[in-house]
Amino acid sequence: MTETAHVCRAYAVTGGLDTRALRAAWGETTDGLRSRTGLPIGRDGGPFGFTDLGGVADPGPRETAERLWADPLALSFPGTGGPAARLVLARPAGGGHLVMLAVNRAFPAACSPATLIEDLGAAYGVVAGGGSGDPSDVDLTWGPGLTGPLERFCSAEGVTPHEVLLAAYAELLGRHGGGEGPLVGMLAPAGARPVVRVDRSGRPSFRELVRRTAASTRTEAGPGTGPTGPTGEGEHRGRTFAEALFTVEEPTEPVLRLPGARVRRIRSEDAPSEANPILTVRGSAASSLTGRLEYRTTPLDTGAAAGLADQLRTLLGAALADPDAPVDTLDPETPGQTRAAVRDADLTGVGGWSGKPVHHHVRAMAHATPDAPAVVDGAGVLTYGELRARAERITRALHGLGAGEDSTVAIRLPNGPDQAAALLGVFDAGAHAVCLGTGHTGERGRTLLAGMRPRCLVLDAGPDDAPLLAWYRGELGGRVLDPGSPGDVPVDPGSPAPGPGGPDPTAVAGRWAYVAYTSGSTGRPKGIPQTHRTLAQFTEWFAGEFGIGPGARVAQWAAPGYDAGLVELFATLGSGATLYPVPDRIRAHPEKLAQWLATERITHFQTVPSFARKLLTAIGDGAGGRLPSLGHLLLAGEALTGDLARELREALPGARLINLYGATETILATWHEVGDPGPGTVPIGRPIPGRRVLVLDAHDRPCPAGVTGRIVVCGPHVTPGYVDGEAPGDAFRPLAGGTGAGEGTPGITSGPCYRSGDLGRRRWDGLLEFKGREDSRIKLLGSRLELTDVETVLAADASVVECAVAARTGPDGLVGRLVAYVVPRGVPDGEPAASPSVLRAGLRRWFGKALPPVSFVMLSDLPRNAGGKVDRRGLADLTPIRAGHHTARPSSTDTHPQT
Repeated sequence: MTETAHVCRAYAVTGGLDTRALRAAWGETTDGLRSRTGLPIGRDGGPFGFTDLGGVADPGPRETAERLWADPLALSFPGTGGPAARLVLARPAGGGHLVMLAVNRAFPAACSPATLIEDLGAAYGVVAGGGSGDPSDVDLTWGPGLTGPLERFCSAEGVTPHEVLLAAYAELLGRHGGGEGPLVGMLAPAGARPVVRVDRSGRPSFRELVRRTAASTRTEAGPGTGPTGPTGEGEHRGRTFAEALFTVEEPTEPVLRLPGARVRRIRSEDAPSEANPILTVRGSAASSLTGRLEYRTTPLDTGAAAGLADQLRTLLGAALADPDAPVDTLDPETPGQTRAAVRDADLTGVGGWSGKPVHHHVRAMAHATPDAPAVVDGAGVLTYGELRARAERITRALHGLGAGEDSTVAIRLPNGPDQAAALLGVFDAGAHAVCLGTGHTGERGRTLLAGMRPRCLVLDAGPDDAPLLAWYRGELGGRVLDPGSPGDVPVDPGSPAPGPGGPDPTAVAGRWAYVAYTSGSTGRPKGIPQTHRTLAQFTEWFAGEFGIGPGARVAQWAAPGYDAGLVELFATLGSGATLYPVPDRIRAHPEKLAQWLATERITHFQTVPSFARKLLTAIGDGAGGRLPSLGHLLLAGEALTGDLARELREALPGARLINLYGATETILATWHEVGDPGPGTVPIGRPIPGRRVLVLDAHDRPCPAGVTGRIVVCGPHVTPGYVDGEAPGDAFRPLAGGTGAGEGTPGITSGPCYRSGDLGRRRWDGLLEFKGREDSRIKLLGSRLELTDVETVLAADASVVECAVAARTGPDGLVGRLVAYVVPRGVPDGEPAASPSVLRAGLRRWFGKALPPVSFVMLSDLPRNAGGKVDRRGLADLTPIRAGHHTARPSSTDTHPQT
């Protein structure tokens, strides 16, 4: 930048800036200069001026500042005879504010930028009434415990404190990114390379990592390199941004502090504002180093900047204490912090169960309130007493067919009174149940029956069932029971109906209650058993936490065969509430379902987020009104976005919005009541009582806060294992000992565990976040990418109803591109409302200028399985809307940032 008649300082300001207070503070600042300069003071002209440019077309503060730097007349500096100083305020189109101070070089030192900025910050704090500051921007100090070892290490290695800090900073960010070290933009003294990637390959020691860092930063930059130019680094050649920023400033550099707002210095050589986080180090000697860390995450995760700063200090301390240890073994959290986090994740010692299985609870309700409504459907009301009588008849019939203790009984019935009675009858008979979908009449039905070889099949047979029944009787020698006429089969006279007390509940606690079949990642049905203890413990917690009891009206929406349907049924009937099975004819139709929810005055409804979005549209269109009776909306099975959560809370202000997470292997694992959702994905919360939910690395060590790892659920309510000889692989492998989260970690015992295959991270506020699946984390063009991250950004666009993103491989087996399947909002005359160019722009704003090749396929709907989840294997077979296969490829220089 050439010499000009003025010195400029520019700041990007976000958060709670009080512009009136800023104008008043500028007046107080200029008034205070009277005695130091002897100049006549004017508020909006003369030696000191204030210019409010209002809204400007530039997309962000940095672009606005660059325009003003290039146009001195815009600052009202016609020459050296112009104002002494001027404060400029602008509101860029991209959001936030730009505060820019310009000081004429011809005026005395008392008008220096440092003096004016310090005085302005102090005056603003008084005028605006102070403020707590922005939690995403924290001061960073080191203390004598670090400065001494740092000084000795630098002297021994011949490196600078900045190079040591950069090595620790890059190592920490590499942990949070889950792969290579990030590209770090350097704003440092001349001669330092402006963009570096710290080489973390080969498990170096910290000493070696510092040496590599020093060698990288001291390499002279070639023409055109910098935070906004190419790096010339192999696969990253042409990369046009820095993922993080490391800034070195002199201690005399002024710092503008505006309490309650986040302030970031902008310089003409700055990296783009997308860089995150930003570490600013002031000073050069180890004994005098200070710093500031900016870390922008979701607004609700307010401890992020402070947490990352604390981890940087801890990691640096561990590295200086043992610089020859492999750097990836150094923990950025203290042992006490790790133990505390593991203790918080362990609720296996709370939330015990009453000791009674679910059918004992239902029988007790029938004994106490026989005339209370148990199940209501299109056929009328079935009371608890009538339900008990039906169940007893089925129990006797099952005994007559030889189905007793530890026998398998298959139930192929729609949700409703017959299904409820059949389940109770099976449990009372001592058998365990397998619920099949009513559509299981073909090859899948035969596969399931052949695998489980049930003693009896309970169904209301129709004409279409004849081939299946003939095969079942002929090939397996099976017996069939019609729940509507159980008296047609032989009854064992020695099998009395269960009385009010029933068999000893402790004798059945560890027996299987049911086996649920899921498709699994390979598409092959996978049988997952659960015990009576687990089913009862969970449904007791579920009913108690969500207020299910007499007077509650609970919808049973989950399809037969899914454990969610069993939870809905037994949480309701075991607590004296009334079950309302959703009629099959309206289950997949949001408009009809919304009206049904209103008519039946449903108080509790559980579904998946993608269907909740459709239901939200139906409610907005007037179907069912605002559902005033609905007190609980429970969502599970898919990631819940902040935008959808916010819309649901606005549409249903009287309902608790609950985000549930878990696999069939554990029924569920965590829950979170949604308050004020921010952007991105809603947290999955904290463990459900009786479960320990950990986020572990590849060595079974607990991951520090903010670091993505593998979600592992432990405790007594993990399934005993798969049936039918299904190989579990590593799914139930015990936790490693030693330094991992197994027996070697203080306060932790191993025991049963389930490795979910899901990725997650522990937020800085202690809540868990779902980060996709291991099989959805891909590597594209050398960088890691979470498909769920791309889906979250696309779903946030107002023109998108829902979406799913899939990776496509080339002939070499490597992922070469992504395909985004998008359901646009509103398709008038068959033309999608969402355009690939607009969606691509949204992705670019989030991921910066680096974006993988993405193709867009517009669909009228996403395919779903019987459980309501998106059927990802069926996406490629769908027909786009009109010729809606739109492809948008970036230039060959585009890549994707490290994740």
